Amino acid sequence: MDVVTREGENLLMYRFVLAVMMVVSITACNSREEPVQPARTSASSAPIQAAVTEVQTVQVPLRVEVTGQITALVQATLSSQVQSTVDKLLVREGTVVKKGQTLVVLDSRDLREELARAQAESENARAHLDRMKQLYGEDAVSKQEKENADRTFKVAEASRRAALTKVSYTIVTAPFDGVITEKKIEAGEIASPGQPLLKMEDPQRLRLEATVAEGDLQALSRGATIPVMIDALGPKTLPGTVAQILPAGDAATHTFLVKVELPPTPGLKTGMFGRMLVDKGTGQTLVVPRAAVIERGELTGLYIVGPDSLARLRWVKLGRTVGESIEILSGVTAGERLLADARTGIEGARIEAVTR
Repeated sequence: MDVVTREGENLLMYRFVLAVMMVVSITACNSREEPVQPARTSASSAPIQAAVTEVQTVQVPLRVEVTGQITALVQATLSSQVQSTVDKLLVREGTVVKKGQTLVVLDSRDLREELARAQAESENARAHLDRMKQLYGEDAVSKQEKENADRTFKVAEASRRAALTKVSYTIVTAPFDGVITEKKIEAGEIASPGQPLLKMEDPQRLRLEATVAEGDLQALSRGATIPVMIDALGPKTLPGTVAQILPAGDAATHTFLVKVELPPTPGLKTGMFGRMLVDKGTGQTLVVPRAAVIERGELTGLYIVGPDSLARLRWVKLGRTVGESIEILSGVTAGERLLADARTGIEGARIEAVTR
């Protein structure tokens, strides 16, 4: 009985040792570390075949942009010349009117009564003068009496003409063909002498008024044609004509007011912002192809290819467009190599230049 028990204990011990060895073996296998693979970089990867160009120096026109505002060449403020109530207001903002068209009618009843009295007095004075002339011819009155009658008639006639003029002021008409731009009174309100009623302008005759620095004034002359850009109308320029350069400038800013007349253009309105492009000869500048420029939000950059043939993104400041190229104001120097097409660029990539 003891022998059987001892053999059973040995068997259990053997199984226990075997299980422990298996657990240790599995743990060792799981804790074995994998070898670290080296990181793959852009420089170590296959090179990118791409067209490479250089920053070039070219001769371009030296152009100065002078900002200004669009104003009407012909404009008018129509005011009341008598005190009266507005009886009729026949126009509003945006109404197109013709020269001589009635715009505002004021109440003229009191003025017409005054005119009727003045006409009656004038007629009486004329009749009296005629009688005096007849009596003077018959030596019935003196010369002094005839002259007094003549002066009385002249005073009465002047009063009649003044009353007639006042009545005419109750009809406000358009002084030229144009459009109503502002209405400052309503029907039923009382208009006082000198009070503005309406504003109007000729929308077909507009000009750009801008202040030009004295150093740029020599590039302008009266009658010269100059390009004008209106931002609200898009990138196309308008041919403006220098109509006037004021002879007196601002002593504080050393600027002079220049007025440039513009051709009739659909969509062009007073109050718009405009830029006058003044050419001052030629000068050198740096340019790159427009396709070489990459935009990241408000930033612009180029992929510069260094001596190590690696592409690096560099932020630059752009200028104006010059044909198929674009001006670079800062960030690069002449002769530096860059990717001709920024879409092929990868930061740190090795570049293998190909013929464009």
